[in-house]
Amino acid sequence: MANAEGNGPTRISILGESNIIVDHGLWLNFVTNDLLQNIPTSTYVLITDTNLFDTYVPEFQSRFDDASRGQATRLLTYTIPPGEASKSRETKAEIEDWMLSQQCTRDTVIIALGGGVMGDMIGYVAATFMRGVRFVQVPTTLLAMVDSSIGGKTAIDTPMGKNLVGAFWQPERIYIDLTFLETLPVREFINGMAEVVKTAAIWNEVEFTVLEESAARILECVRSKGKDRLNPIRDVLKSIVIGSAGVKAEVVSSDEREGGLRNLLNFGHSIGHAFEAILTPQLLHGEAVAIGMVKEAELARYLGVLRPGAVARLVKCIASYDLPTSIHDKRVVKLTAGKKCPVDTLLEKMGVDKKNDGKKKKIVLLSAIGRCNTERSRGFRRHSGPARF
Repeated sequence: MANAEGNGPTRISILGESNIIVDHGLWLNFVTNDLLQNIPTSTYVLITDTNLFDTYVPEFQSRFDDASRGQATRLLTYTIPPGEASKSRETKAEIEDWMLSQQCTRDTVIIALGGGVMGDMIGYVAATFMRGVRFVQVPTTLLAMVDSSIGGKTAIDTPMGKNLVGAFWQPERIYIDLTFLETLPVREFINGMAEVVKTAAIWNEVEFTVLEESAARILECVRSKGKDRLNPIRDVLKSIVIGSAGVKAEVVSSDEREGGLRNLLNFGHSIGHAFEAILTPQLLHGEAVAIGMVKEAELARYLGVLRPGAVARLVKCIASYDLPTSIHDKRVVKLTAGKKCPVDTLLEKMGVDKKNDGKKKKIVLLSAIGRCNTERSRGFRRHSGPARF
């Protein structure tokens, strides 16, 4: 449930605590005081990537120094290269060794500033350093704001696939500062809209309708130039982010460890992750999930649980945000240099998925826009459905 503090931040409850905070301007005007007052420590460790550091860290450091003057605390900073390649065992070990060299102890609070890669990987560092230290998420991308920063899933990638080594470790806070979206590249913004569409598709047809009606206006502002390009849709964006984050928080609160209901959040991901594993890094996560949603909706139609009209409506909404709906999309072909995704390879990639039950591949089936066929994903053996991707 979301609660607004007058004209101030909106708080969303997760696992019984109002730890998700949403507003414009949080990073410079709210986070420092909240940390010092409510999550005190001898050492804060701010970790971000080299693309974000110069833009967002110096001013934060200055405000932290002013606010903490006279207190027995320090703020350390560390940067890593941007991109999925940093989400590795090697980078994790590098960070841990550096923290040990800085004499970080078990009371340390880690601040993860960045997108999904940063949040996933730094969350896993927090889960294992000194057998677990506190951390906070400061997502800077739309995808991280509405999805990856929420729920306590932390992980690194391996040569066998994404997110296969990790832990559940809940952040003390998730500060969703919508101001970060002003500098988010257009493609990254659109990438995040895939998760927004996914959430509405599985949970709330009213929200889905709002997304359908808002697509043209949102894209017009996102593609415009200027410092305040998103100002005309300021309230719409806040509503969309609160709606998506609120759904994920509600689902996680009911099923923290992904035993049932939380599986629904994987709509589009079973097939989408397989495409992503083959086509990364040229294809972004949200782009792969968009294609995965279409394929999984088509499977639901094939099995007779979803009407053709609902599939068409989903495809139209995804396309209205300029997301791909097929690997044959001209943009996907151009980005990936026409790289093929043979069915056998896709099935092999789908087989290495932590959601699976033995040899059964788990897939979420829609029964209508805003509703799923069951309260958990459904298992399929290799030949139980159409092998057309």
